[in-house]
Amino acid sequence: MIRSRLVLNFPGFEKTPAESQLDRIRHCANKTGEIWKFTYERKTLEAPEGARHMVSESLAAGPNWQVATRIVQFSWHDIINVYEGAPHPGAFLTNMPKFLAFLFDGTWFRYLRASQRYFYFTIFPLLLLALFAAVSIVALWLLTSLFLAGAVKWAVILAGSALLVLVLAKWPGERLYLLLTINDWGFARDMVNRANPAIEARYGEFAKVLTDEISASDHDEIIISGHSFGSVWAVAALSLALQQTPDLLKGRRVTFLAQGSSLLKIALAPGADWMRAHARRVMAEPDLFWHEIQTKNDIIAFYKADPFKALGITGYAARLRIDRPNYKKAMSKKRYRKMRRSHYETHRQYILYQDNRVPFDYMLRLFGPLASRELGLDPSMTAKIDETGALV
Repeated sequence: MIRSRLVLNFPGFEKTPAESQLDRIRHCANKTGEIWKFTYERKTLEAPEGARHMVSESLAAGPNWQVATRIVQFSWHDIINVYEGAPHPGAFLTNMPKFLAFLFDGTWFRYLRASQRYFYFTIFPLLLLALFAAVSIVALWLLTSLFLAGAVKWAVILAGSALLVLVLAKWPGERLYLLLTINDWGFARDMVNRANPAIEARYGEFAKVLTDEISASDHDEIIISGHSFGSVWAVAALSLALQQTPDLLKGRRVTFLAQGSSLLKIALAPGADWMRAHARRVMAEPDLFWHEIQTKNDIIAFYKADPFKALGITGYAARLRIDRPNYKKAMSKKRYRKMRRSHYETHRQYILYQDNRVPFDYMLRLFGPLASRELGLDPSMTAKIDETGALV
């Protein structure tokens, strides 16, 4: 039975600050407690001065068990705000070429080999923009045919269509997540090219926090959790920490929980050899258990991909398990239908609460009495928690 746990939590590409993320975890923990019959209480919430993270201490308890969980919630929402906060159409015109760079350097075709579903997500913005362009050209052709002809007509159509596409990219494009997606790709390209000093500096900051927290930990287990882009941050930070302190994980029970990971989004790019080196260093750790969670519902993750096989990383010492659960079995019909209306809501469901007892429940991993590694290797272990929440 786990009595204490350290969670080093790396969020995905969303503007939510660390405190709000921890509030969301608190809400989800209480909802999960209703399903698994445990109580949850957050004891403390601290923001170290000048730090890019917050720390939460909590206690979860069942009839015959209790677990103290320390969560270190890393934050990079300020970096996201720079990409998301730039006005339209400037941000779109800046980030669109960065998005297309993944096509021109052949990364798109690497995505196709790794996961067809992710490839479809990749080309979605281009297809949507092609539709906007077609609608614009047809509309302007019909309009200009009433009073223009020849070269002047086509000059007006082409110039007007370019402007109209930018308008449509804002509306209805924003409601279709087009601008968010293009900004996301712009960030991804800057990460591949190591073009943003703020990103590079944050790796070092996160690595130091990882080193300090793991070195000081006497918890029963440690979970390094990365959701979406958070997996990329976690791999880079952990690799840098291991570079400075090679024995950091030695003798410790450490699970790397990769949920809807975007590691391949960066690491498959030809110019991201530095990220592939980070992944090799992390997977060389014999005390590490990498648990990859993917789901068919989520087209923003690399469904059916073995991330390390796709990267050509073999012979690693860490243990790997890939699970592909079905949200339909985890959620109520109402929540499931609502989630399916948005690819981004579906992508976020990994880190939210579930409505039914399922072994991949994130909140159970963070606050429950079962060891994450053992639960990952043997999902039937959830039967050890009976209907009253007691550990049997």
